Amino acid sequence: MPTSAKARPSFLRVVSAVWMPGVGLAFTSAGFAAITTFSVLLFVQHRWARAWLPLTLFAIAFVIGRAALGHLPDRLGGIRVAMVSAAIEAVGLALIWVAASPGTALAGATLTGFGYTLVYPAFGVEAVREAPVENRGLATGAYTAFLDLALGVGNPALGLVAGHAGVGAVFLVSAFAVIGAMVVAVRIQGGVHASRRREALAGAD
Repeated sequence: MPTSAKARPSFLRVVSAVWMPGVGLAFTSAGFAAITTFSVLLFVQHRWARAWLPLTLFAIAFVIGRAALGHLPDRLGGIRVAMVSAAIEAVGLALIWVAASPGTALAGATLTGFGYTLVYPAFGVEAVREAPVENRGLATGAYTAFLDLALGVGNPALGLVAGHAGVGAVFLVSAFAVIGAMVVAVRIQGGVHASRRREALAGAD
């Protein structure tokens, strides 16, 4: 068997390397799903004008944030950026949940977009770092699949929340989901530190 074939990691090995950043990304996608699917319904329910505006502000904040700050995960580290970004996103979603006026809801949508803009590259840095070098492309695909799966499952799940507890509750549930991404980031950071300690001890031996 050729050496390259022996060195080629299996798909399961790649998934095992990227699953935790993928789960973090999946949690943060709850904010994206909430804004794109339910923000218009929230404005209509409250009879606020310009129901298209929260989605527009979310998109503008997302694009500007990605263009201006997209280098930060490489510069500061994926975990640090992921935690800060998720915190901003969660605050934005919570603002929409408590909003008693369209201005507060629009501020929340803008914060949500700004926070969400960097979670994909931030967790992605960690996913690629943990994956075998010779299969970074497969790792990226497996990582992105977590986003696709989360959106496919998350939208119907949030729809159930809206049906049972109201549209506003969607944003509260989404905020808690995004907080879950922060917990994942802490777990990844702990694993990185443990790995570095093992490497240091092995080097000392």
